[in-house]
Amino acid sequence: MEVLSISIIGGGKEQRALEILKRNAKAVTGVVKKFEEVITAYFTDLDFDRAEKLGRELSKLETAADKGKREFMKVLGEGAFLPAFRADLAWLAERLDTVADTAEGAMRVLLLRKQLLQALIRGEGKNREIREWRLKFAKMARVTTQTVQILEEAIEALTTDIGEATRKANDVDLLEHEIDLMEQSLTNDLYSFEKVLDPVSIIQLADIIRRSANVSDRAEDMSDTVTILGFTLTG
Repeated sequence: MEVLSISIIGGGKEQRALEILKRNAKAVTGVVKKFEEVITAYFTDLDFDRAEKLGRELSKLETAADKGKREFMKVLGEGAFLPAFRADLAWLAERLDTVADTAEGAMRVLLLRKQLLQALIRGEGKNREIREWRLKFAKMARVTTQTVQILEEAIEALTTDIGEATRKANDVDLLEHEIDLMEQSLTNDLYSFEKVLDPVSIIQLADIIRRSANVSDRAEDMSDTVTILGFTLTG
């Protein structure tokens, strides 16, 4: 049985483009992993200074990933791939960049709100369940990293086995659904703390939950593009 991949299309220019894309996917995974570390420092360790330091590192990683996207687009603009594939690959690169952008945006909003740490600490003194809630937030961040790692594997598989790439894309969808459930649970639990957390903190934390879950939403958007590429090659 023949194994299809994008690598069968074109020559040296196309291979260079694919290597750039794979490298950029790895860079985006690094951004999301750093976002997980920010969330862990903030919500598990209650260490704002460390979260802030990790946030600066995340921004540097996002800048490098953005540079990789521009490099990939430049190669496409020079004529790599036929137009039908070029459009889908350009969209794939844009969706990939959005994953990193979303993680950085969520990090920036979180680090603007240092006062939330004190609100959580005070609230935890009245309701010990807040500690478990904090740890659940960190767990969602870990699953988000896993989701993006599998997305990276799906992009890698585009160059070796389209069938494997589409299977990995489906795994991304399944994990994104799991994160949706975690987001709902975190939000529901948060509003049960209204007697011990002030209204502004509740609203701000709900916003951060939503922004954090949006990272996996953007990964799912991208996995759909991987599936479309699979249909294009096998159709």
